[in-house]
Formats: sequence, structure tokens, C-alpha cells
Amino acid sequence: MTRPALNQDRDDLLFERVAQIVADTFGRRSTIAAIYRKRSEYSSFYASEILSVQLDTGDELKMFLKNFGSYPDPKDAMEQRRNRELHVYRDILARASLGTAKYYGSVWDEPEGPFWLLLELVRGIAVRHCSFDYWVEAARWLGHMQGYFYQNSGLLQGHEFLIQHDGPFFRSARERAFRAVSQRSPDLGKRLAAALSPYDQSVELMMRQPKTLVHGAYRPAEILVDASERPARICPVDWEQAAIGSGFYDLAFLADGFKSPQLEQILDAYCTEAANCGLQVPDQGSAKHIVNCYRLHKTVTWLSQSFDRKFPEKDVMKLVSMAEKLAGLVLSNRTACVP
Repeated sequence: MTRPALNQDRDDLLFERVAQIVADTFGRRSTIAAIYRKRSEYSSFYASEILSVQLDTGDELKMFLKNFGSYPDPKDAMEQRRNRELHVYRDILARASLGTAKYYGSVWDEPEGPFWLLLELVRGIAVRHCSFDYWVEAARWLGHMQGYFYQNSGLLQGHEFLIQHDGPFFRSARERAFRAVSQRSPDLGKRLAAALSPYDQSVELMMRQPKTLVHGAYRPAEILVDASERPARICPVDWEQAAIGSGFYDLAFLADGFKSPQLEQILDAYCTEAANCGLQVPDQGSAKHIVNCYRLHKTVTWLSQSFDRKFPEKDVMKLVSMAEKLAGLVLSNRTACVP
């Protein structure tokens, strides 16, 4: 038996874990002939690899390895982020049949690492590169997933690693945004403070929504589509910011930038599927208003990071202007979207 791509020490831990996965998947008599590793083209902030496990039977198992110990610069709360994603895949998604990547296992050694998450290799492309029909399917999948966890809320109980989308979560973002913008420009800080007068009103509305599992960053870049399956498989990745809150938090990411009639198609796909799965949803006009509340919060969150991440001043000014427009919609209870 050869292991051409593996070294000693930490990689021995990986080999032992892969051997257990092979035994669980193919049976105890299966023997690993070779393991090959190559960097994944989907590596982003964290390094990731494709593992090709060849067996003496001729079978092959491919896995996606996400390496939480390899990154260019540290993020905030990195330990919580990596542990959250591990627990979501292992303890929550593995108990539901929703088309998410299968959890195979992990190599996890606190506090120094390694921190390797081993998942099914999903063949797909990001929905941002797909036609609009697949965006609608991504909205429908989201409604199905969140309806499922609303009806099976017991699967979310006892998981303290999930972020709570509560009052302190939303209001602290406003406070951080005001400090960050004021450090850059006191005048912009005053504009932002005036714009956010209806923010408490939006927080109350967001907190009144039914609670379910939230992906936390349901961006088009984080949603894979495998169009070779029928129906197409929708597979969100990167669950580091998973939370308990309203499904409209995720929908605001997906629907951002769309106008009529495409916006209505996305909202309708989500709301119809969520309602079919038992999640209480509002009428379309109210849904637009709620999505605008979450868009306002998302803009506030970006502003809260603007000083530490050294956003260019023109970008900060653009975000403050967007916050002003969205706050105006929230205040007037209008349902149109900001251009």
C-alpha cells in the first residue's frame, strides 16, 4: 500500500481518519491503495484540497478537505467559526436529507490543530454563474430547508454554537457601525446616526419573525448548483455563521440587487415553499418590507467593519448613502427596493 501524497506526523492522522471513512463507506475489507491530494480550485479564505482515495478494489472516493488552519490573515472569532461549521455539518445537517454536502468526518486537535473538515465533493458551480432560473431554485431550496427546521425545531435545541439573531445581535451592529464611521469621518457618523432612527423599529420587526435555521451568509458565491441532477441539486456551503433567526435574513442576501419582476419571483419561490413546509410567511408586500429591514442590517454590518478593514472612503460614503435609502423605506413602510 502506498501513500504518495501524504507525509508523516499530522498527515498520519488524516490517513487514519480516511481509513475509518473508507471502512464505514465500503466495508471493513476495503483497503486503501493510494491517497492523492491536490489544491481545490475553490480554495478561498481557507485552503482546501481534493482527496482522491483509491482502493484495491478499483473503487475511488473523492472528498473535499477544508483546512481551517491555513489562511492568509485571521478573522474575528475564528475558533467559534470553525467549530460552528463542524457542528452544523456533523450534528444538524447530517440528520436531515436536504442535499447539503455529506459529512464524512474530521481531524480536529484543539488547540493547535490540525482542523480538517472532510465532506462530500459536490460537483457544481456557484449560482452567481448560473441563469436566473437557478436563483429561483436556490430561493425555493431555502424555503424548504427553513420550513423543515421550523417544523423540526428540536434538531436545533441545545446547540449553543449557533449564533442567536436577537436584540443584542442587531443593536450591537448599529453601535459598532456608528463608531467605525465616526472614526473615519464625524460628519458621516452624524449622517449615519440620523439615518438609523428607524433601526429599532426594524429590529423589533425582525425579531418577531418565526425562528428557524439560518445559513448566515446565503450569498450567490456560497450556493453550489449541480445541474446534472434532476431536479438540480442546490448545495449551500460555508456554514460558519449559522444561526437561529428568520429565514428572511438569508433571503436578503440572495435577493439583493433584483428588481421587479425577478424580485417577486424569488420572494414567491421562497414563501411558497416555506409555507408548504409549515413555516408561517407574510404576504408578498410585507415580505419585501422585511427583506428591506434585513438589507438595512446587512449594510450596517458592513459599515461596522469599515474602519478595521480599511474600506476606502468612497465605499464608506456609498454604504452610508445606501443605509439612508434603506432606512427611508423602512420608515415609510414602502415595499419598493432600492435601485
